[in-house]
Amino acid sequence: MISILVQQPLPRAEWLQQESWQAIADHHGRLGSAIAANDRPLVVGSAKELVECVARVVLVSHGRVTGDKDEYDKVLGQAHAVVEHAAEYGLPSNDPLRQIPNAAKKMASQLRELRNRFGTGHGRPVVHEITDEVVEASVHAALVWVRWALARLQAVLLGAIEPLVHDLREGIFSKGDLAARLAAANIPGLDEPEQRRLGVAVGQRSARETFNVRIEGVRACADDLEHWPDAYRQGVVEGLFLNEDGQVEARPSISPDCAAEVLQHHSVPDRVLVELRDVLGSASWSVLFQQEHPAVFTAMREEIRRLPALGQRPWADIINDLEAYAPFGPR
Repeated sequence: MISILVQQPLPRAEWLQQESWQAIADHHGRLGSAIAANDRPLVVGSAKELVECVARVVLVSHGRVTGDKDEYDKVLGQAHAVVEHAAEYGLPSNDPLRQIPNAAKKMASQLRELRNRFGTGHGRPVVHEITDEVVEASVHAALVWVRWALARLQAVLLGAIEPLVHDLREGIFSKGDLAARLAAANIPGLDEPEQRRLGVAVGQRSARETFNVRIEGVRACADDLEHWPDAYRQGVVEGLFLNEDGQVEARPSISPDCAAEVLQHHSVPDRVLVELRDVLGSASWSVLFQQEHPAVFTAMREEIRRLPALGQRPWADIINDLEAYAPFGPR
């Protein structure tokens, strides 16, 4: 029975790097060879190594670094959290779609102990009997979690922050592309620094007149208030006024209008603008902003009324600060 299990190909995520897939294929092939040779210690050891390999691939694909001496349970737990993160946002912890994968993880977590007792990797002074049950439990425990994790890795890669930020700087976004990737990223489930970083990238790309990104990453904030947390909104506002080199840069027809719309739904817009004022005050101006700043200032003044009351004063302060620099030419 278990020989049939390893003959079935493992699912491969579309954007998985070839070197990562090759590592998985090598471990999967080693497990199959051990089963074919009835090398039971190697079967147990290979089952555990396959799970660990897949777990590390998941983490690397998600932009996380792991040390080669990190404990098996730690690596497995972190990888499981990354893959589970791609499940539908808001599912309660007792939902079957969470409980079933958690049960698979519990099975896989026992492979470390089975490998320590029966598998390769230890020079034992005695030979332990490895029953059919030990072999079958090891193979099933490994493949159930591995297949689930690899199947879900497609969603993880779709919403992974590192490649998404990279593509926002250089990639092409057709209609619906960014919406799908932001949904897969599960923004409310990200840490605040990641939410803000993603928002900055969206804001910067929107300011470069990419229509689809502006609609799906900025305008959409007004349609679903709960899905777009404050840290993401703050990042968007920052990205609308700062380019990737940290210079002041804004487009008169985009930046003020989009920033005002996003700030309407921020819980503390005054704090966002106070922080933005400090950053803009210490930043140089891009060549583009040196040319377009009068039109930007006019557009910013026109948006004051749309801002929440708490944000109007610091918004005006930003305009006044920038205008004070303008007579002196390029900074």
